[in-house]
Amino acid sequence: MRAALAITVAMLAACRPHEGPEVDGKTAAGSAAAIAAPVPQSTRILYPSAPGGFVDLVQGAKHGVVAIRAATPVKSGPAAMFPGAPETTADVALGTGFLIEAKGVFVITNDHIAAASTELHVVLPDRTEVPAKVVGRDTALDIALLSIDVPRLSPLPLGDSNNVQVGEWLVVLGNPFGDDVTASAGIVSATGREGAGSLAAGRQHGFRTFLQTDARIHRGNSGGPVLDTAGQVIGMAIATGDRPGEISFAIPVERIREVLPSLRDTGAVQRSWLGARVLPVSPEVAEQLGVPSKGGALVTAVE
Repeated sequence: MRAALAITVAMLAACRPHEGPEVDGKTAAGSAAAIAAPVPQSTRILYPSAPGGFVDLVQGAKHGVVAIRAATPVKSGPAAMFPGAPETTADVALGTGFLIEAKGVFVITNDHIAAASTELHVVLPDRTEVPAKVVGRDTALDIALLSIDVPRLSPLPLGDSNNVQVGEWLVVLGNPFGDDVTASAGIVSATGREGAGSLAAGRQHGFRTFLQTDARIHRGNSGGPVLDTAGQVIGMAIATGDRPGEISFAIPVERIREVLPSLRDTGAVQRSWLGARVLPVSPEVAEQLGVPSKGGALVTAVE
């Protein structure tokens, strides 16, 4: 009898469910969800209306961007401290330029770059270095036109800077060392900005309107093209001082287009000078002056 009872107890123990930590329904569901949850991926944040990137734009335009270099006399070694020391020449990087069509393919760049040396060289996209000749200069707008004797060049298309709006995206290309194209991107911060000067040229260019941008412009990409998102030139970068990044300007392409024929044909730009500063007589100005006329101009200063 005792043996039969022991066998019965053993059989009942074997049939009893295994005891372990209790898991309620919520915990089980949470564990299953955690196992099934996807691994978090990096999030790509885009600004409103911003393109996913400018890779195609840069690749399509870099064929028209060149480096400007010059052979500059230098003295080296301890003998350089004494008068009459022999001079050698060094190839110095001056800035950037780009190819344009103006009844022939020319290179356009800043005037302060072209004025830095009498012997200029252009480094093409294939890194070929060729001599360049200054065809025309406009010191007021800081524009210079260079010619190079190279066939089958691909100029950049010129766009329309008159319809550029604040907030539009733009890309500035440069080639400061003749090795490869550099790019910086930003937006149009302001249009029609007056009094922006090229301090890099050692003089103040208060002559007319500039585009303002937050894209990085420095001495290396000064003279380079400023492109819209369609890859068309809407301006030329102009360095404004020794501390880049604070404020950047570009010469609108419409100003460049206006002076191109004169630079190409005569080598200079002739402008008239009134010698007076005027202010349009708006209704508000007319009311302040107590004059009935709501048109014309008010002479505010004579120079």
